[in-house]
Order: sequence, then C-alpha cells, then structure tokens
Amino acid sequence: MNNKTKIQVAGVGGQGVVFLTNLMVEAALISDIPVATSEIHGLSQRGGSVTASITMGENTYGFIEKGGADFLLGLELLETQRCISYLHKTSVVVADDFKITPYSVNAGTAPYPDTKKFVKNLEKQIQKFILIEHVSGIKDILRNMFVLGVASTVNNFPLTKENILKAIHQNVADYNLESTMEAFALGRKYKYEK
Repeated sequence: MNNKTKIQVAGVGGQGVVFLTNLMVEAALISDIPVATSEIHGLSQRGGSVTASITMGENTYGFIEKGGADFLLGLELLETQRCISYLHKTSVVVADDFKITPYSVNAGTAPYPDTKKFVKNLEKQIQKFILIEHVSGIKDILRNMFVLGVASTVNNFPLTKENILKAIHQNVADYNLESTMEAFALGRKYKYEK
C-alpha cells in the first residue's frame, strides 16, 4: 500500500468503537499494511462521544487532520454528524441510523437534531454516503460488526474480507465468535446503491 488511507470511527461509549478500531488495526497488521491509531475516549463509560482515528500506509502516524478522513464509520448518527469536519469531497461515510439520545435530549433541555437534513446535505458534499437503515435482528453491541461488513464492500476500502475474518477469529472469544461473524456477514450482504 503506497497511499495512506485514513479512517475515522465515531460512536457512543458502549458501542464498541475501541474494539472495532483494534480489530481493523489487527486486520491491517495481518495484511502487512503499516498502521497507527489514536483514540479519544471521551466519556465512554457514561455513553459519551467516542472517536478513534486509524491511518494506514507508509510513514503513518495515527492522527487525522480536519478534512483528512477517507472513510468515516459512524455507529450512531449524531456522532457521525459531529465528525463531518474530518471529511473531504472524495470521502465515504458508512453510518448506522441507530440513535442513542444524549443526556440533554433525555432531560428535555435540547431537541435531537434533524439528522435527515444532515444526511441529505452531506450526500451532495462527499463521494458516497451509505446510510444503514431499518436493520433488525442484530444485538446492539454487534452493530459495529455490521457497519464494518458494509464498509468492507466499498471500493478502495483497504482491508479485505479474508483478513478481517482472520482478525475476528484472533480477537473474539469463542462464545461470541458465531454471532460476530454473522453480524459481519449480514453487513456484507446489505444492499445499497453502489
């Protein structure tokens, strides 16, 4: 891999942002791709914002500058919206429409933002926006694997299905392996406009 690929991951504490990041790092190592990562945990144990950056390629350093992300994997739609400053015109966003309402919304002091308007506007600004909608039958904790499955089908995604599966086998406990593999496989079958 000569060119760098930069991936931003966004979600809420408890959704598996750090696990997903570590899994992609492992898949990159299996692929012999130089990789680095930096994480910002925020208030991850209280349901706060969690983001992580992964850079792959020669002389990589793990930090993604504003306007530098080639891919944004959003595990929650509002958290995806918070990361739009990292995108550029050829970025690809894979975002789950899953919503976890912040404390201010639950307390009635703020409304949940209009994410439909956000999606519609962003679709015009970047190369591709894949909004994962109406997915059921997957445990909330495995939605990160579904998002990775969808992302792995996008052109130019730097990690192959085979090496992601190897990373899953190396990092997931036996009692969760089957359901994790199934969530990833269902993500790969998700239909979107290519």
